[in-house]
Order: sequence, then structure tokens, then C-alpha cells
Amino acid sequence: MLPNFWTIIGVILVIRIGHAERAANTDLRDDAPDMFEPRLSITVSAKDHRVEVSWYYSQYEEGDVIVVTDEDPVGIFRQKYPETPVEEMYREGSGLFEGGSGSGNGDEVEPSLLSVLPLYDPSSSNYDEIVTRSRRRVNVNWQYGPFYKDVLVELYPQDKQGWQTTDIVFDRSLPKKVTKYTSCYGYWATILRSDGRFVMKRCFRAYPTWMNDIRGKIENLRFKDLFIPGTHDSSSYTENFLPHNETIVTKYTLTQDDDIRTQLMHGIRYLDIRVGYYRASKPQFWANHGIAQQHPLHEVLQQIKDFVKETNEIVIVDIQEFPVGFGKTKDIHRLLVNFLHQELSDVLVGADISWRACLKQIWATKRNVLLAYDKGSIVYEFGSLLFESVEQRWPNKQNLNGLREYMVWNRKQMIGSFGSRPMAEMAELTPTGWGIFVDLYGGLRRMADQVNFAVSRWYASDFGAGANVVAVDFYRGTTIIDTALRWNSMKSVS
Repeated sequence: MLPNFWTIIGVILVIRIGHAERAANTDLRDDAPDMFEPRLSITVSAKDHRVEVSWYYSQYEEGDVIVVTDEDPVGIFRQKYPETPVEEMYREGSGLFEGGSGSGNGDEVEPSLLSVLPLYDPSSSNYDEIVTRSRRRVNVNWQYGPFYKDVLVELYPQDKQGWQTTDIVFDRSLPKKVTKYTSCYGYWATILRSDGRFVMKRCFRAYPTWMNDIRGKIENLRFKDLFIPGTHDSSSYTENFLPHNETIVTKYTLTQDDDIRTQLMHGIRYLDIRVGYYRASKPQFWANHGIAQQHPLHEVLQQIKDFVKETNEIVIVDIQEFPVGFGKTKDIHRLLVNFLHQELSDVLVGADISWRACLKQIWATKRNVLLAYDKGSIVYEFGSLLFESVEQRWPNKQNLNGLREYMVWNRKQMIGSFGSRPMAEMAELTPTGWGIFVDLYGGLRRMADQVNFAVSRWYASDFGAGANVVAVDFYRGTTIIDTALRWNSMKSVS
């Protein structure tokens, strides 16, 4: 029996190494085919909250049009001026917005014949007025429905794939209205043939219960086996913030636009939380970005607790870095762990279940928060409460090419890795200290817009097959959540 046992073990190892090598050796090409074609997505740029549209479909035909509406379009589409050539509808300065995700590194891109209004005055402080003005169409050609309603914007793609930033300003009041029953809301994109025939439709949407929705496919998998969408510096947001009012401080401290509850409602399941301790303050524990205080920690934890109780989703809360007030002893760490336990005790998964547990085992505990902690000696001391921290892989790159090179290198390091601890690819750019001082990059929003379009394309290609946790800045500017759900729906365990 012994030789047979080792034969079986050998076969298992060969299979697992083969899978690891396939993931590690995936070439990160910008022209890699989309694994989920046909694909049509709506995202939001970080810098100016512009609605973006991306597409990939091999059935492209010359003359196709992509229209954006603010409701689910019903009825037929028709043209107001059917005899007008497409070229005559195009206006110079057509709303291609420098700095959006679709514009890559900020270089000029070939316009895709976009019908829009002139850009709004960025000095305006009335966000609702900006949103309303950006919706007033004067030169669109397409209408829909029984009442001949104008579309918001129309694009004329020149290829089977593209990513375009429009001048439509995202209505930031909409995400706050999302509940566990929300799916599509706010904006719809539809691809039409030149004669108005329907090709494909997609919406901007939330995924509040995606884990439960595909529970039958993923419940026998570990977190290490899943594609988990996450956010970097998850608590670094300011409610109702206007990007046009940025200071040098907010440019390099804010990494998200949504509060924690809204992130979770949209499908984020990995939260990267940094904690500062302020002895003389009330409260004493804060969610930080570096030395910058963001929000009282108890507010962040309450949002997490309320969400998991409402949805029965499972969330990883990864306490990473301790930038202020912890000193060299363990005393403040112990205070923090006791505080975390006090705030989350009724939803915390006991760490004795370990990262090796499958989701079915976690759900069976009737608890939903895995509390990970980035200090090994404290994890050892509080072994019944804390999971070992997620292994964050940091590119620390300042441009898209550097990020790409790191991602390829990082995947090669995965070969032969058999541990159960999740690994996070931190898929964002990191400014240098000097770069922040001289504002070399224009802020984290601009940096996010330079890479979010590429990150989305990478993970929608076969590179996504090897993904585990993927954390991003300004996640609404990516398709990472939709992509994660598609990859997870393909996973199974015998």
C-alpha cells in the first residue's frame, strides 16, 4: 500500500504544480482575448466621476453604435436623423476626457465619434447641478421607447474592443440607495446595429449577495481558491467629496469614493484596514491612511457588522500596518484586539477553523467575518480570534509598464505554493515620497485612471485564472467585481 500512497501524492503534486505554472506563466498582454466575450461594461473614472463604457465583442460591424441611458431602455430604438452620416454628427472636442480610465497613461487616444455636450465648469461646487447639466443632450441622434426619449450619449466604436470616458457625470447619490435587493441601477449601455437592431445590453450594477447567489458552486472552495475582489486602503474615503476640490493632502490620502457598506454592497469582499492609535483622543482607534486619520474605527466595524448580518455574505477584514501610536511593545496591539473583539464578537469566525476551511464550513458557524492581523506574535497570542494576515504582494510601481512587469514576476513566484493563506495582488500604483512632495503624479485618482482600464483587461483575460485576492484603488473604475464573479462561477471542486 505504501508505494500506491506515494504514487497518489506524486500525481496530486504534479497536477497542482501544473496549475500553478499555468497561472504563473500567463503572459500579461494588452491584446489578450477576453475570456468572457461578449463583454460590455459601465465604470466610473476616479478623477472626475465620468461614466465610462468598455466593450469587447468579435461580432462587431462597421456602423455599430453604443448608447447610454439612465433607465432600462424598453421598446425600439430609432434615429432622429436617419439620413445623416455618422461623420457629420461628430464634433471636435467630443468629450474624450483626459485622465479617465479609458485614456490609458493620459496620452491622446483616437476618438470614437462620441456625441456629447461641452465639458462643465470644474469650478462649480454644486455637484447635483453638475450631474443635471451633464445629462442635457442637444446633439444625440438616437431615441428609444414609446415616448421617443433621447439617449444620454452615443458612441460609434471603430473596433471590436475599446474603453471610452464620456462627459456624463456619475450621480453619486445613487450608490447610497443600494440595498441587498439591488442589481442594475443608474445607467445602461446598449450596442445596436446601424439600423437599430439590438446586439447586447449591460447595466451599472451592485452585487450585494454574490457569494450566496453562487453558493452551490463555491461553498466547497477555500478563500485561497477563489477570486476575491478587494479594495486597497478601504477606509480612505470622504463622504460626498468633490474631486475638483482636492488639496495636496486629499490627492494622496483618498483611495476610494464609497464608504465601507457601499463597497460591500457592490461586491467587495476583502477590506484592507490600517489602524492608528491616539491615546488622548476619543475615540482612540481610527482607520488611517498612513498618518492621516480617516474615520473612527468603530464606525467602519459597525458598517461591516451591519452588512454581514443583513446579507449572510462572508468578508475578510485584514488589519494591515499600524502607522500611529503602537510603539515597540505589544500593549496597544492587545488593546486593539480586545476592541475588535468587543465590536465584532457576534460575527467573528473563530480562527481555530483556519484558512484551510471551505466556505461551507464558515457558513456553518453562523458567523461571517474573518479577522486577519498583520503581526504574527499577536496572531499567536490570540489564536482563537485572529487569522494570519493576507499576504499582500506590493508592486510599489509608478507607471503602467512597471505594474505589468511586477504582475508577471509575481505570478512566477506562485509556482509550487501550496499554503492556504490567501494572497493579494495590490493592483494599483504607489507614489514615491518625493513625487508626493512635488505633486509629480497629479494624485491617486489620476494614477488610478492610468491603470484601472488595463487591470480590468488583464484579469478578464486568462491572467485572471490565477488570481486570488485583487485589491484596487477606486474600484468603480474597474470591472474587477464582475470579472471575479465570472471566474468564480467557473470554479468547482469534486
